[in-house]
Amino acid sequence: MHHSIASDNDRATVRRRFYPLIAMVLATFVVIGFSRTYYLRFLSDRPPLHAILHVHGLVFTAWLALFIAQTQLIARRRVDLHMKLGVAGAVLAVFVVATGLVSTLVGAAVPRMTQLGVTTAQATIVPLVSIIPFAILVPAAIAWRRRPSLHKRLMLLAMISMLGPPTARLIAMLGGREHALLLQMGTIAAFVTACLVYDWRKHRTVHPVFAIGGPVLVLLWPARYVIARSEAWRPIGEWIAEWGRQLG
Repeated sequence: MHHSIASDNDRATVRRRFYPLIAMVLATFVVIGFSRTYYLRFLSDRPPLHAILHVHGLVFTAWLALFIAQTQLIARRRVDLHMKLGVAGAVLAVFVVATGLVSTLVGAAVPRMTQLGVTTAQATIVPLVSIIPFAILVPAAIAWRRRPSLHKRLMLLAMISMLGPPTARLIAMLGGREHALLLQMGTIAAFVTACLVYDWRKHRTVHPVFAIGGPVLVLLWPARYVIARSEAWRPIGEWIAEWGRQLG
């Protein structure tokens, strides 16, 4: 009897703390990843950023803050305020996608070799395959906002889908370019595994959103590498870069 009560209490603690905790970890990871190239850029002699990159940085920082706030509100059972802020979240998500797409165009116009060993034009598939899942998962989460089990998992996967850029910057910072693919996949897999373990501890089963969506996010990384190096993608990447040059 006592063992059963203790187990129930442990699962309740996991339930209350998991989403606020992983939201904080994800936000901290993003901030650290972008620390040298964005948040602390003023401390270095790096050239100034394009205006749209500043806008995207501010918009995504606001998204991180809102993501943390929303998980905290649910943990405190303030569902009413959570739903009101959800309207602002929907609008902010549109700006995250829009500014992310324009930033991709601008970045593609800067000629250099990337961690993939391809040009920035060819590497445009990398941010695109971060933005597209986000643009699918967030609307899906909003559509199923009345079903918390779906809503919260879709929103969490949407956040995990955006970890590519900060992970790439951390890899560059730590000198791990030679193992970029494994490190990118490993980072996403670590967060996905945390979600799977959480579900198992809470329900003794894994929710289909995590069971299907999580592995898909991990496997999208080798898919990006294959596409980036393909001859079919090369003219598309160059076309995207040309649009970026016109914006610049």
